[in-house]
Amino acid sequence: MSDCLATGFAGCDKTEDPDVFVRCLRYLAAAPGMRAIKDESLAWLGLAPGDAALDLGCGLGGEAAAMAGGVGPSGLAVGLDASRVMLARAAHEAGQAAVRPVFAAGDGARLPFADGVFAGCRVERTLQHVPVPGAALAEMARVTRPGGWVVAVEPDWGTFVVDSSRTVEARRLAEFWCDSFRCGWIGRGLGRLLAEAGLDGIEVVGRSLVLRELAAAEAVYSLSDTADRAVAAGALSQGAAASFLTELRRRDAAGTFFSSLTFFLARGRKPRP
Repeated sequence: MSDCLATGFAGCDKTEDPDVFVRCLRYLAAAPGMRAIKDESLAWLGLAPGDAALDLGCGLGGEAAAMAGGVGPSGLAVGLDASRVMLARAAHEAGQAAVRPVFAAGDGARLPFADGVFAGCRVERTLQHVPVPGAALAEMARVTRPGGWVVAVEPDWGTFVVDSSRTVEARRLAEFWCDSFRCGWIGRGLGRLLAEAGLDGIEVVGRSLVLRELAAAEAVYSLSDTADRAVAAGALSQGAAASFLTELRRRDAAGTFFSSLTFFLARGRKPRP
């Protein structure tokens, strides 16, 4: 269970194989559909040279590095994460770039920054793993300066679909996977949570991540592992899970595998006095 992608990110420093999570992040960083979502969220921050910006739950640090490039040597980009494993990887991957982010360990619900110090704050695929997402967004709003943007990117696992003729099994596995997250429905609530954090000018858009290869879906969604866990939990019989996976492999071999997940990009502006 500690290596499960749905439940293990919050405690990946204690897992037997943190590379399970690193591989997932690396794949998503390079996936064309996800790359477009990331780039759109970065543009939504509206950063300018000299700004200070925060990437909460920075993972391997790719977006924090992009933010550093945007604010330039006169600005500051901070990547904050609760995982020291991820922070060590992020610092290594930043290398000797001329403009590098600063990486720090911290808790999103208690940010170690003063009020209004950042021109913009961003969080991606982190709120799905935390017990109280609204607390993290409220903290992001607190440390954002008036007129600055808070940007959140999260999936809504209630939108996860896999094309299969075995509709009962597909539905049960999707629900089982969704319910494995602390906040599996976080995507649909982002606009409301930003408003509750005191932000205005709220915008929300949906973007689909379509995967057409089983290997890609395994890297992101752990379909085989999820089927095994569903069997262990009594949500599916062993035979039903095996038949479902066999069909997916056949469709993949025929080039007809399909899966989709909707991500929601949301932003809110810190009101000016």
